[in-house]
This record gives sequence, C-alpha cells and structure tokens, in this order.
Amino acid sequence: KDQFGIVGMQVAGNVLHLNLLIRDMVNVYRYYHLQSAEIPVQFSDEAVVTKFIETLLLLRNIVITNLSLLYHALIATSQRQMEGSTTVSTPRDDY
Repeated sequence: KDQFGIVGMQVAGNVLHLNLLIRDMVNVYRYYHLQSAEIPVQFSDEAVVTKFIETLLLLRNIVITNLSLLYHALIATSQRQMEGSTTVSTPRDDY
C-alpha cells in the first residue's frame, strides 16, 4: 500500500494531463492531479515546449520508479517463497 500508483495520462484537445491514483495506508484511494501541459503541435512559445518536456520527464520518472519498486517487490516475494521450501526428487522409472 502507498507504494504503487495508477498513472493516468489524458489528452484533451492539445493539453496533456497527468494524474495519479494511490491507495493509502487505510485503504482509501486518493486522486492527485500532477501536472498539465499544452502539447506543442505547431511552432510554439519556448515556455510551452519547456513545460511539455518537463511533463514528459515527470511521466518517465514515475514509470521508472514504479518499475523499480515492482521489480524489487517481485524479488523479495520470490526469495520469501524460496525460504523454507524443500525440493523433493523422485527416482525416474524408465520402462
């Protein structure tokens, strides 16, 4: 809980919206609007392009962080499953 979020990326016209849905410690879902940016589909002001790039970089960082958390959670889970487990081999019967 409070580790993984559902990232929402919505495009409305020429605006990109980044949102995040996270379940907190008491199982309440929280919705956060992270950022909005105009998508520069034609020659645009420098500030518009900069804001759009910042938004894409923010999205990239969220994805990298979530992938890293997921990877490490899977390793920890598989190691816990290996602890205390035994391997039993049976003799092979060749007929």
